[in-house]
Amino acid sequence: MAGNLGIDSHAYYCAARAQRLGTNPYFAASLAACEHDSTRGFYRPPGDVTVPAPYPPYALALFAPLTVLPFATAAVTWWILLAIALLLTAFALARITAQPWLVGWATIVLSAGLTSFSGGNAMPVALAALCLGALAVVRSRPTLAAIALAFAMVEPHVALPAAIALFVGYPAARLPLALALGMLGGLSIAAGGAAQTLGYVFTVIPAHALSEVSRDNQYSLSTVVAALGAPDSAAAIVGTISYVLMLAIGIVVGIVLARRFNEPAIIVLVPPAFSLLGGSFVHVTEISAALPAALLIFTQAKIYRAWLFAAVILLAVPWLMAGSAASFLAPAFPVAYLTYVLWCKERQYVLFTAVLSFAAIYGLFTIDMIPWPHPTATHAYPPMDPRLAEVSWRALVLGNSTNRPAMWLVRLPTWIGLMAFLIPAPFVAPCRGRRAAT
Repeated sequence: MAGNLGIDSHAYYCAARAQRLGTNPYFAASLAACEHDSTRGFYRPPGDVTVPAPYPPYALALFAPLTVLPFATAAVTWWILLAIALLLTAFALARITAQPWLVGWATIVLSAGLTSFSGGNAMPVALAALCLGALAVVRSRPTLAAIALAFAMVEPHVALPAAIALFVGYPAARLPLALALGMLGGLSIAAGGAAQTLGYVFTVIPAHALSEVSRDNQYSLSTVVAALGAPDSAAAIVGTISYVLMLAIGIVVGIVLARRFNEPAIIVLVPPAFSLLGGSFVHVTEISAALPAALLIFTQAKIYRAWLFAAVILLAVPWLMAGSAASFLAPAFPVAYLTYVLWCKERQYVLFTAVLSFAAIYGLFTIDMIPWPHPTATHAYPPMDPRLAEVSWRALVLGNSTNRPAMWLVRLPTWIGLMAFLIPAPFVAPCRGRRAAT
């Protein structure tokens, strides 16, 4: 199956192709033949599994032009676009934080690049759009900010907090943002029809959340609650409530901090970071959305700087990938460089953080290699529409989820990093003001 190479991009490709050809991109019957005809060297799912593409019709419409190409060509083109997105993210983040470009790159190269590139996940596109939108707000370009956030909506659960916060806290962007989001709605209906668009909102999203509840590489509150024994439906509801609550808190904190720091970029960057603690669907790729806010607040904060620096380091490294020997040396440069530029230029501190990150990765890798028993399921799983790709996907997830101690330990540093940023964030004070918030 060539590992997971192109697993996400192939799902996007097949779903976008199905939508372009007039079939439902969320049904297994529309996807199976395309997904199992994967080009040699790319991921091919097991025979009874269909990989879902739980993206809104407008996002699939944006991907549709690539479906006129053979998949291998489309995949390479998509990788080029992802690389450009990572470069744009580093550029925008460096400008927003007034740091060297390499600081922006070191911050996101692992969290967004290493986690997304192999599978072809779309998160780098959303992250670039968020950061470019924040930069547009800083430069008093509300129309450009609205356009950027519309592109960020390719990952709607990540971009929605930023869009709402911008609408509430930045009046100049309200009209262009409403128009941009309205155009996305129109594109969804034009590409898939009203019934398919409503089905995505009310059927596909809940089903996908249920299909991933038991996945032990999720950072969501739903996964935690389900692992503690709650029924999947209840766990998904708890996760959804927590997402709405953290979204609201993030919006309030983002607007308050933007005014306190005279830094309008905070309005866009802080709310997505808050929405990542809890929720019903948070993968390692989405964690990168917390880093722009953490870096920006750290560079301007007068207090809690040690906590904020620890948050940047912990979030910049995808500890979940410690199970791969290829990630052993990956954190050494970003951690060492960020320590040198942001914290202390003394050699012993730089070397200490680099060695510590390597030791942590090695320790987590060793723990991950310990065999643990696979527990037997003890509760029933709620039914789904049998036509959806999520049905077979849930079966695959359940077969690969062990809920073993190692999977909790590899996620723990990231959870600590999120809390190290989110808990002190509402109370930080600026060391200097730079820009007007509105």
